[in-house]
Amino acid sequence: MKPILSISLLCSGRKETTKKCLDSLKTIMEQVESELIIVDTGCDEETRELLAEYTDHIVPFTWCNDFGAARNAGLKEAKGEWFLYIDDDEWFVDVKEMVEFFRTGEYKKYGQACYIQRNYRDFAGNHFQDMWVSRMIKLRQDTQFVDRIHEYLSPIHGQNKLLYSWADHYGYIYHSPEDKQRHDERNVSIMKAVLEEQPGHLRVRAHLAQEYMGVPDHQAMRDLCKDSIKLLRKRDDELANSYRQTFYLGALLAMECLEDEEALDFFKEAVRDKRNNILGKAGLCQLASELYYKKKEYEACDQCCEQYIKVYNKEAGEQGELLKLPVSPIFTQHIFYAHNRNNLFCIYMANKLAQGDTSALKEYFWKLGWEEPNFCVHESLVIEVVSAMARLPYDEEFVRIARKMSEHQEICNLTLDRLKKEAEQNEDALQALARIFSQVDSPHYYVWYMKLVHAAQEHRGEDVKEAFRQLFKKVLDALVLEDRVFAIADEYALDMNEIISGVPFDQWKQCVDSLCEKNTMDVVWKREEFMERRCGGDGSRYGYFRWKVSEVEAVVTVEATEYKLIRDRMKAFSDESFAFYGRYYLPAAFEGEMEMLPPSCRVGVRLRKILQAEEDGDIALFRQELTAAMGIFRPLDEGLKKFGQMYAAYRESQLEQSRQISDEMRVLARRVKEQLYKFIVKGEKETARGILQQLKGLTPDDPELAELERQCRE
Repeated sequence: MKPILSISLLCSGRKETTKKCLDSLKTIMEQVESELIIVDTGCDEETRELLAEYTDHIVPFTWCNDFGAARNAGLKEAKGEWFLYIDDDEWFVDVKEMVEFFRTGEYKKYGQACYIQRNYRDFAGNHFQDMWVSRMIKLRQDTQFVDRIHEYLSPIHGQNKLLYSWADHYGYIYHSPEDKQRHDERNVSIMKAVLEEQPGHLRVRAHLAQEYMGVPDHQAMRDLCKDSIKLLRKRDDELANSYRQTFYLGALLAMECLEDEEALDFFKEAVRDKRNNILGKAGLCQLASELYYKKKEYEACDQCCEQYIKVYNKEAGEQGELLKLPVSPIFTQHIFYAHNRNNLFCIYMANKLAQGDTSALKEYFWKLGWEEPNFCVHESLVIEVVSAMARLPYDEEFVRIARKMSEHQEICNLTLDRLKKEAEQNEDALQALARIFSQVDSPHYYVWYMKLVHAAQEHRGEDVKEAFRQLFKKVLDALVLEDRVFAIADEYALDMNEIISGVPFDQWKQCVDSLCEKNTMDVVWKREEFMERRCGGDGSRYGYFRWKVSEVEAVVTVEATEYKLIRDRMKAFSDESFAFYGRYYLPAAFEGEMEMLPPSCRVGVRLRKILQAEEDGDIALFRQELTAAMGIFRPLDEGLKKFGQMYAAYRESQLEQSRQISDEMRVLARRVKEQLYKFIVKGEKETARGILQQLKGLTPDDPELAELERQCRE
């Protein structure tokens, strides 16, 4: 019995997707009388075994860089009334409407049908583009595939049916740049070979331009499109005009990517060509609008946007049918897709906002399709919206827009990045933005910063306190927030002990660690001064802060040049180690191996012994304990080494000073003895004895003193 549908699968052995494809086809075949023909273009034995589980109709084909020939090998075997072809890197997700099309007999009224191919741009499936593909046809004796690549069925007769069944396709994303390069080189080489034989092949020229866009090679794309326009200069037939707009669009798109200074001149020339239809002109206006916007030629940008919107509303809006056309030339088929539509709307709104006009924003912001899958906005809109909020009079509509922009993660991140930049410009911008974003419900810390700023501006103490509390709960690096945050805390005399007690200790520890390990000491000391003002007391969280600051100060002693500063930092670290960890460990833990203590605390205990040895002048013990401390807590090793070096230099300095004093004393003693002898000779022995007592204080070990004392008694 003749099957209704012949399904031809071109299989090259993609292991990760082939089974999904086959299973999705099985769903169709279970409900529609069908046959499955697989054209094997180079599968390994394991894949062939898989294919055999689904059909015994496998056609071996030696690959020859000709997709059309491979497709025709499967088409030649087809016996169905209709023919469907598919690749092994796509699979049907929804076949309900397709099955109904055949089961109800509706297919008898049509000569062809299209389904939706969802082309993904990432393996996670977050970004995609839907397009109609003409992959199903009523078979005739003269039906065949044409072209070596981007092949298509011809001739086509009868009406076309649009089916909303769809297939997922991941063939345009790659596991590595090398995979993409191999794919691009293969496609480009095939199309170049065709053009060498048929230079005027417009369809291949268009697909090669598209391939250059994906490589990307914008210069080759521009040159090819411009050359193709010259080729069509004297033609005015339907086919030529259809492709003419493709090449105009391709050339302008390439020039925009190349930042070609002649792009706008080319645009003006292209739109004057009356052989372009309204679709092509709308596409040209869409591309030119961004060029004019970047050059701040606002009036010209408005005109381009309004021309596009006029065509969109008439031909492709809710009442239009243009979006449903499945077979449009390259580049033109995407003009009114959601991505390009949103880009144009965004440029139009941004352009108007740059002129201080919010009318377009209020009209088109809500037409962007916020609930559509694969939603996107142009970054320029975010920039101009936030800028307008900062400088234009307050408007309740700004609040609604801010709330909507905060609902989408990617757009929220863009918005908040821009918000920070605008808020840093001046006080007026900060206050204007804080008034708007303080009314936004968002967990993001910068929104809570806006709430804090606005509450402080409005003198609402309880709201200030709550915003501050939320900031410290939500921000892992809370201690490096804007200085204004801490200035407000000082202004309202906030109790930091109460604030940080509501933060889980592990989070607070991470916050303190990040402050001390990722910032300069100037930042650390600034926050230390703040915590001393607003915290104090013996709470464990504040204790950890003090200990961590003392630790990082000890670590950076390697930069110090004064021995006293190094010693003071080491002592502070040792004292804070005992103060903090002494809360949680018994005294016995600080003796012996101290294996239960964290390394940084263990070295702090060692430091106490080192400092005691230093105070006692026990150089040997100092060296012994310093050597034992090395390696316990690696970040401190350089600081300890510097401490040891500076101590050695300090001791040497003391000895040198002592030697200098001794030399001075000997000189002085010699002079005193000279005076003493003179008094003895004069017989002024009472005076001589007084001088002798002073001399004993200067040089008590001088052997001459005994003889001088004898002479004083005689």
